[in-house]
Amino acid sequence: MRKKMLSVILTAAVVGTMVSGCGSKAAPQGGSGSAGQTEAGDNSFTMFMRSTYVGWIKELKWYDVAEANTGIHVEYVEGPDAFSDVYAEVDQRIISKTLPDAVMTKLTQTNVYGPQGAFVDLAPYIKKYAPNLQKYIDDNPDYATLVTDDKGAIYGLVKEAPVFTDYLGYRVDHLEKAGVDVDSIKTVNDFTEAMRTLKAFYGKDNPNYYPLEGRENPIRFAAWFGCPSNISAEESNGIYVGHQKDGSLDIMDEKAYTMVETMKTWYDEGLINPEFAANTRTEGDWEAAMINGNGTFEYDFYNRAEWFMANGGKDADPDFQMGVMNMFQDENGNVMKGTTGCKYVEECVTAVNAQCSEEKIKTILTFIDYFYTEEGKILANYGVEGESFKTESDGSKTFIVDYATEEATPEGEKRWSFLSDRFTVCKPVDNEAFFAWNSPLIAEAAERINTEENLMKAYNVKYTVEQTEELSNLVATVFDAEIAGIVAFVTGNKEFNADTWKAFQDEMNSLGLSRIEEIQLEAYQATYAK
Repeated sequence: MRKKMLSVILTAAVVGTMVSGCGSKAAPQGGSGSAGQTEAGDNSFTMFMRSTYVGWIKELKWYDVAEANTGIHVEYVEGPDAFSDVYAEVDQRIISKTLPDAVMTKLTQTNVYGPQGAFVDLAPYIKKYAPNLQKYIDDNPDYATLVTDDKGAIYGLVKEAPVFTDYLGYRVDHLEKAGVDVDSIKTVNDFTEAMRTLKAFYGKDNPNYYPLEGRENPIRFAAWFGCPSNISAEESNGIYVGHQKDGSLDIMDEKAYTMVETMKTWYDEGLINPEFAANTRTEGDWEAAMINGNGTFEYDFYNRAEWFMANGGKDADPDFQMGVMNMFQDENGNVMKGTTGCKYVEECVTAVNAQCSEEKIKTILTFIDYFYTEEGKILANYGVEGESFKTESDGSKTFIVDYATEEATPEGEKRWSFLSDRFTVCKPVDNEAFFAWNSPLIAEAAERINTEENLMKAYNVKYTVEQTEELSNLVATVFDAEIAGIVAFVTGNKEFNADTWKAFQDEMNSLGLSRIEEIQLEAYQATYAK
């Protein structure tokens, strides 16, 4: 990761010599093949984007309507599929002067390359040509702070995302057959007792059965115990950058000790799959175990419970039925809030080639601005009235096309789809619409779970180039060491007691945990002091 960040900085230095004086628009850059800049005055522009996203965009019926309504066509230049490769190609296109009109990049790249002259400062053009986007920026100070540098420049527009938290999915039929009342499971201790009952019922004749199944990193339960990483103007606890939701943990919180102690109990009693606990469980093995009845609970992405229903569960067992549990409570009845992803996705940013003419910049911003109008927001979140949704007497909107049918449309065919977690164009997200555009199982769970009472807020924190470089090295080292250390405690490869835990905490601080927390706090205070 250190090499990757350094390459960005070094490339920026090279770009500084290549595009100095690029305020002149006389030297247009061409893309690969026919993907160069279009002539000024055309109602079209080219955009480099991850190939998978391009494929999805071409299938969207509402996107075609947006182009028709705006009279603007976007010609996509397909990049690689892996995100890291996409950003690496942006680096190379800047060096080789083959940037299309617009590119999908990430905020750290725009922060480096924008001031060097590769990307245009959009701030004055937004004021001039994108009044609805400007209003959004004015109305959302967190967004304004994130995309605006200390000189008032905006080099990239960041994608907005739905509010995500992981859901605890479970086999409804398993609990019913084992005589476990799901409503009786309110605390983690209740959960442990329920797993013991399930283990005795299903495990007596099946050595491959473990009540709690999962994949990859098993250290994902901190929110259940009240010890996730967190940040505020006063303090920074745990690795927050990049782990606001996934892998979020504050090992200095005394409740983290309780979490590890409880996970060790799960492991010792065979309540959690040992490969999952050891961080060696693959996604495919986890999926097969759940579908084949070798697991009852899974804690993963919001729609995983429905995924198992739609991908073999019913074929394996006619009784197969998934459900989504409520959030856990502490012993006093307080909700244990779930961690969430950030509202703004810094890895999906639209930047504009500084070589574009003002007319081309206007075209790009006019297209984006449309999605910040009321008409554009309704189109992107609900589609076309009478075709994909209807308006009820109370003014609410209801989809009249079927989620399962539309999302099962063969690849390459047009469909109605409103999965706002995918990058199409920078636009506002209607969370209610997004979760309503899911299966009834997930739509109901989202309405019940995604409330302010149940969820922590995740913060986009702005880091300087120097802070980003230092953090990239420290986080990679410390996070992996934290996971490895906790796994060793849980699996019994390392003795677990108060003394060994304290030694573990001290070791993590010596590796850089305390420094990570310092940088995070400094950056948060700088980000939100405005």
